[in-house]
Amino acid sequence: MAITLASIALPDDLVWTDEFVHEPVGQALQRTLGGAQIIEETALIAGRPITLGTDNQWITRSTLLTLRALADTAGQIHTLDLRGDEYDVVFRRPAISARPVIEFADPTVDDFYAVQINLITV
Repeated sequence: MAITLASIALPDDLVWTDEFVHEPVGQALQRTLGGAQIIEETALIAGRPITLGTDNQWITRSTLLTLRALADTAGQIHTLDLRGDEYDVVFRRPAISARPVIEFADPTVDDFYAVQINLITV
C-alpha cells in the first residue's frame, strides 16, 4: 500500500519504527498525606510520534529535497496517508535525518539516501 506525505510519494516499504511505542493514555499518580494512591487517567488525542525509515530504507535525493523544503516551513499541518490510514501531522524536530548510501562529491537527484522522517500527530 502507498505512503504519501502532503501528496509526496514515499517508498511503500518505509517502516513505522515507533508504531507501538506510543501510549494513548496519560496517567498521573499522587499520594495523599494518609498514603492512599490517587490515579488519574485520560485519553491523549494528539502527540503520537510517527518515525518512518531505517538505515536500510532509501529515498532518492529528489524526494529528499522535496521533503526538506516541506519540513523547512514552520507551523504547517500535513496529511500522512500511511497504507490507507490518514494522520494529521507536523514535523518533529529534527525533521529529517538522511545520509547518502554512496557518497559522491557531486550527487545527482537520482542518488539514494538512507532516511528517517520524524513526525508527530496533531
